[in-house]
Amino acid sequence: MKYYLYLFFIFFPFSVSAQCTGCTITNPTDPNYHFPDNTTVCITTTTTFDNPTFGANTKICIGTNALVIFQNNISGVSNAPVFFDVHGSLVFNQATTTVADLDVHIYDTGTIIVGGGNGNMNIVGQNNRIVNEGIINIGVLQFGDNTDNIVDNYGTLNINGNINMSNSAMTQFRNQKTGSISILGNYSNNEQSFYLNCGTINSASGFNINGGKIINTGTFTAGGDINLSGNSSEIYNFGVFSSTGNMNNAPADAILYNEGRFLINQYQGGNAAIHGPASASKKGYFEVQNPIQVNNVSIGPNLDFKRNSGPSNAGTVFLNSNPVMLSNVTYDCASTNSCSAPMVTSVGFCPTINAELPPMAVEDTYTIPAGSSSAGNVLDNDFETYNGAQATLTNVILSQISTTTTNINLDPGTGYINVAPGTPPGTYTLEYQICQAASPSNCDTATDTIIVPGAVPCYKPALTAGTALPANHGITALQRANSGDSSWPGARKGAWTVLESKTKGLVINRLTDTQVAAIPASDVKEGMIVYNTTQHCLQVNIDGTPGGWKCFNNQTCPD
Repeated sequence: MKYYLYLFFIFFPFSVSAQCTGCTITNPTDPNYHFPDNTTVCITTTTTFDNPTFGANTKICIGTNALVIFQNNISGVSNAPVFFDVHGSLVFNQATTTVADLDVHIYDTGTIIVGGGNGNMNIVGQNNRIVNEGIINIGVLQFGDNTDNIVDNYGTLNINGNINMSNSAMTQFRNQKTGSISILGNYSNNEQSFYLNCGTINSASGFNINGGKIINTGTFTAGGDINLSGNSSEIYNFGVFSSTGNMNNAPADAILYNEGRFLINQYQGGNAAIHGPASASKKGYFEVQNPIQVNNVSIGPNLDFKRNSGPSNAGTVFLNSNPVMLSNVTYDCASTNSCSAPMVTSVGFCPTINAELPPMAVEDTYTIPAGSSSAGNVLDNDFETYNGAQATLTNVILSQISTTTTNINLDPGTGYINVAPGTPPGTYTLEYQICQAASPSNCDTATDTIIVPGAVPCYKPALTAGTALPANHGITALQRANSGDSSWPGARKGAWTVLESKTKGLVINRLTDTQVAAIPASDVKEGMIVYNTTQHCLQVNIDGTPGGWKCFNNQTCPD
């Protein structure tokens, strides 16, 4: 017997709370319970339902450590939205079909199990979303005709069968950096759908892209064949992508792009070009088990190919092929230490759920005198999207996030950094953000370093703890010496002697290098001070030896 879950989906922002809140009903016990309209039903204990029903706009929250089991059929009112917040465990004892919209959020303490981990979940509602931060164990995950689906995985998703997608379904499937997905069966795609992997995906079998898109910034391992057939099938790799089967049936409009590490067992790509990064500052690396077979397609630019065994050259990498090589296509450049760019497999970003790559805000260092502005605009080396167009004040929204001093600020209307007059010399930082004007939630940040030139003064507060004794000796040019602790020099506390003048300076012994060296070693004392007229500095002896003379001419704060 299958379960039929009649639910209708509404998008709503999920909270990060680990507990159920806003409960209107708690812990119902009727095995055939009807979840009433417009209620939040919270379950905090182990509860088994045989044949429950759902009203309109019902939310079910399963608390931490609670176990909820649905034994038999589940039904609800047509067009009734129902939401699940799972902090504990939700078990469907048999296969489950959702014939209406579904919204499920599994928190980091939550678990969903369907049919002991091998049951099917058939999603045929019009709009559905699953956000998983915990654990899901199911058999087959199937998306029905004309459905619009979002799966956003931050936790562990174990699919012990296939992922099946109707040709008319639109599914946005994203695995976040913290996410891990294991697929034991095959999985399919279509022209409206895409897989985004920023974490780890391990597939025991292959898949059919069928005109869809894969963007990988994490680790993606496909254990079977990859069929690139369909209109405009696309694979973009920025991380580590491994195919242990065959890659084949690629039409001319298919795209295979590599900016990371791509391991191929066998590629019979047909008419599909193999693309690399446009900038020579980046390079994509292919490791090939068997020769690549393509027609007269373009290869590159900025790609490296290496055979896993034997020599690597055009003849061993490409078989029965006559590709057009673009610039900077090399063969095992690492073996000759001649790679134009290092292998990078962690770009640090995850695409948006709509498969948009983020903007690129690149850190800069500026030297800006006080009272001036930066010579360059912070957007000069930024990009609207990763590897995309130059960022401008038209295609991105620029804003300042933080600064280490209020004297240094970013003008978001011009992109220049301004340093106020009187800003002390030193090194400061300023963090800014750019967001796509066309997609304001798609953003990136950078921290720029600002150096204000000039001598850096040392300011340390005086030590004032304890009782300061009056000075008992002084020499003054102001003719005001007197006795007593409140008179001069007694009013100057904590000194052995006090020197005072408004028109005269203190002159200590002035010696040349030769004269300093001629001081008998027995007369040199630690702390002895002279002015060295050869080196034009105040010299202090730091250890009582002839070699212990040091010039004090760098401003600092020694401790």
